[in-house]
Amino acid sequence: MKKVYTLVVGNSLHQRKSKNMGLLRKIFTLFSVAFCLSIEAQTLPYSPDNICEKQVVVHGLKTTRAPADVSISLGAENKNNCFIVISKKDYYLYVYEKRLDDTVLVARYDACFAVNRGNKTRTGDMRTPHCTPSIPSFSISQICNAASWKHDFRDGRGNILAYGPYFLRLNIGTGNRSIGIHGSTNNRESVPGLASEGCIRLKDEDVRDLRNRYAFVGMKVIIKAEDVDDYPYEVRAMEQLGEPRLRHFRPQTIKTSTTNTQRQLPQGVLIKQ
Repeated sequence: MKKVYTLVVGNSLHQRKSKNMGLLRKIFTLFSVAFCLSIEAQTLPYSPDNICEKQVVVHGLKTTRAPADVSISLGAENKNNCFIVISKKDYYLYVYEKRLDDTVLVARYDACFAVNRGNKTRTGDMRTPHCTPSIPSFSISQICNAASWKHDFRDGRGNILAYGPYFLRLNIGTGNRSIGIHGSTNNRESVPGLASEGCIRLKDEDVRDLRNRYAFVGMKVIIKAEDVDDYPYEVRAMEQLGEPRLRHFRPQTIKTSTTNTQRQLPQGVLIKQ
């Protein structure tokens, strides 16, 4: 009887241990699923496949276009608490305002970047700079009236008005003072897309709105690389705003470096979709 009793107890302990292990496995599985769902919740819906970039030739130069979205400008409570986030992936310039412990989206504009993807490494490489761990943010160093500024794009149109009403010069931490946020006079159709020589282009009315309602010297500007998606505070701010956006591309589908040869082709030819 003693041996039988001991055997029964042993089996009972083994069964309880097995049940406990099974319960732990279930808890771990549920925790893993919940964790994955929480990560997924930090991502807003991506664009359908019919919202895509197209490469076209305009004025003899190859450029990239994206479908245009509507601009949003709600105004700030205190513009000194505002900062800019620019998405090279989704072709947007956002203005956020810090309000106590919250971050609120107050403006959104379509944007155009340099014809070549990737980070700017030298003058003339036709790339728009983006922030890195060593230079996590840029700033507006100067706000210039650019209504009379001209530029020759070497596309046969000569020296033409090109910068819109304002040029918001950026301090990008490298000593290069040629990069800025400006308008798109005579190049309006390029916004949003890839067509500039390095600057960030907005529609003329949008750069005027940005300058008049939000921008100031010293304002923080974050430019995200092509493979960087929304930050968590951006997801929350966009959800709070409740305004859908047209473009939100999956990071893994975006090229992070492209050299555009600016090949001369007949005007208006569609070369890639």
